Amino acid sequence: MAFRVPGPCAVKFNAMPLGVSKAGVTIRTRTAWTPLTDDEHGTEAADFIFTGKAAQVEVAGLDMVSLLAANIWGSYGGLLMGVTNGLLAIGALASVLGKQLDIIEREGTAAVTWTALKAVPLDPDALALASTTDLAIPITFLIVPYPTAGDNYGKLFSNLPDYLV
Repeated sequence: MAFRVPGPCAVKFNAMPLGVSKAGVTIRTRTAWTPLTDDEHGTEAADFIFTGKAAQVEVAGLDMVSLLAANIWGSYGGLLMGVTNGLLAIGALASVLGKQLDIIEREGTAAVTWTALKAVPLDPDALALASTTDLAIPITFLIVPYPTAGDNYGKLFSNLPDYLV
């Protein structure tokens, strides 16, 4: 399922502003089910096991200066600044490495905020040069459920606009 957050939207990662999107943000959610096989059914699935849920946030057109200042990929793959603090250990969990992602629509007096508590940036997509010579920087974040017991346990977002609830 996909949600389209109307834009332009201000985006912050780990409290660092990344700029304003050109035309909103797309949020795609998915629920994962793994097939359970047994000898009786052969290769056909006998049942399915719920293995989790996640969301991806896709945004384009952020400010290059803000992105470089925030260094969002430096700690998650060393693409800009090298591996820092050993965060790239194989088997590292997104629920441990994740940082807060805020999407603020209609920034200003009537701001509405979407807040994901555990998000990690995925590898950057190819840059696109629009006909207006604006640089569109496509970025995708993976959001995982909040792992700690409490009010937000298991939630992808801790704060959603009233029009969704």
